[in-house]
Amino acid sequence: MAIDLYSQQEETPTWKKILLLSGIILVSIVLIVFLFNQFSKIPKGNIAIAEINFELNKQGTAEQLEKQKLVLAAEKKINKFKELSNTKLYFNSYFDAFEGWVYPRVSFLSASIDAGTAEVILKGKTDTLQSVMEEMILLDAQSDVLSYTISNIIVDTAVTFDLNLKVNPTLFKQENTK
Repeated sequence: MAIDLYSQQEETPTWKKILLLSGIILVSIVLIVFLFNQFSKIPKGNIAIAEINFELNKQGTAEQLEKQKLVLAAEKKINKFKELSNTKLYFNSYFDAFEGWVYPRVSFLSASIDAGTAEVILKGKTDTLQSVMEEMILLDAQSDVLSYTISNIIVDTAVTFDLNLKVNPTLFKQENTK
């Protein structure tokens, strides 16, 4: 007599069924949590990290920030120098014109120039009073001399005098030679 082992089905114990069901539920929960994190939480985190990295890249590294400060300081200094250069007074035109105003027998001992008000104060010396008169004639003929005053004329072995000139302010402006 042969016993048929396969015809009889043994019933699995309840604790094995509960263990199998708990394992399936646990694997399902882990799988659901994994998929939720993979498709929801992690992309949001990646977007936040990308935004933070973008902001950090805009700010630059500490070395880049230091270079940026250095460049901005240099730019300020260059702009100040440019402003100073643009307001610089040029005396070339004045001295070129002044050569034509001077009578040959008159020499000037000192000069004071106020380019802001376009006034020139000169202390002159010549051999005769006639030379002072010739100097006045030359100054009258000059279009760049707006007005003049001769004062403190002292006649001794030589004639000394003070000459105050009001000149055209454009003589102190930059020439357009470029």
